[in-house]
Amino acid sequence: MNIECIQAKRRPDWPGWAVALVAVWLALGGANLLLAARAGRQISLCLFKNLTGYPCPTCGFTRGALLFLSGHPLQGWLYNPLLFTLLGGYGAVIAIRVLLARRLAVYPSRGEKRVAWIVLPVLFTVNWVYVIQYVG
Repeated sequence: MNIECIQAKRRPDWPGWAVALVAVWLALGGANLLLAARAGRQISLCLFKNLTGYPCPTCGFTRGALLFLSGHPLQGWLYNPLLFTLLGGYGAVIAIRVLLARRLAVYPSRGEKRVAWIVLPVLFTVNWVYVIQYVG
């Protein structure tokens, strides 16, 4: 696998759908905090969990983010380890881009792509089982 650090614009071109998705997530999280404080109990916004009774693969992320922002990064990470690890990696990539005006270019071989297509679903499934068992 070849990894290069190449020159890039400091500010990435953010896709509009991604910005909108983050804005909606923040708005729903804020509304949930206000409603939960008023009701005196936690309110689940997860449609998957409300319909099936099982947590979705991203369940625990909002609670984990709140713990992370409250100064408890390890407890936040334990709510959804895969999601927080990916987010941390993505944050590092963005920091390199903004601070150094560089981006990482990754060129995997054909075999490495095949391994990734096997490993990623396994990681996703193991993380989901963890979330169901321990976060619920």
